[in-house]
Amino acid sequence: MSFKKYGPMVFLAILLFHCMAIAMGWLELRFYSKLMLAPMLMLLLGLFKGISFQKQSWLPWVGLLGAFAGDWLLALSGEQYFLFGMLGFMTTHVCNSLYFLQLQPLKPGKLQPAFLAFGILVITCSLIVFQIKDQLGAMLLPIIAYMGMISLMTILAANLAASETLNSIALKYFIPGASFFVLSDGLLALNKFLWHRQDLDIPVMITYGLAVLLLTLGFINTEWWTKKIPSNFSRG
Repeated sequence: MSFKKYGPMVFLAILLFHCMAIAMGWLELRFYSKLMLAPMLMLLLGLFKGISFQKQSWLPWVGLLGAFAGDWLLALSGEQYFLFGMLGFMTTHVCNSLYFLQLQPLKPGKLQPAFLAFGILVITCSLIVFQIKDQLGAMLLPIIAYMGMISLMTILAANLAASETLNSIALKYFIPGASFFVLSDGLLALNKFLWHRQDLDIPVMITYGLAVLLLTLGFINTEWWTKKIPSNFSRG
């Protein structure tokens, strides 16, 4: 079996096993299966494009390392681990944002997708903060900063739809991936600070798993396109 071909299905199988571990209360298996997710995507990324530190190619690697750190820290109990876990995922969002921005800069006359994403995210994040603000305490500013960073990442993902050469990749991978990330983190914040329901851990992980998988597939397909189209493709 070629992992290069079936890698996404292997990842989804691990994700489903992790969700089963959540449902069954298998705490140790839940911990270790979660820590397998980001490394599996790094392996898949490496098989398709290898490790490269040219131009923007190093950014997905650091982003996935940030996701791995975030997964590990959020699996531990304690507010300090939650805060450091957020920092890990903020690293992911910063790297993804820089990657998207290098592929397609924000250009006057081509900002309609970015403005649409901005409007949706302002409404979404405002509703979430309004719901949980009384429970946040000292976490209010870190949560707002995190929401700002993940929103910027999603806006820049949407901006890729303005590129003729990257439009299909953005619509198929990057925009859904970023949107699933927002959905997952929104559910996580609402559940942690407001609802406190263990059964919501599964949808949080499913949406997160789909997010990182789609983004990684987007990175892989973008790297493939860079070999097929002119070097100025990102300005389209």
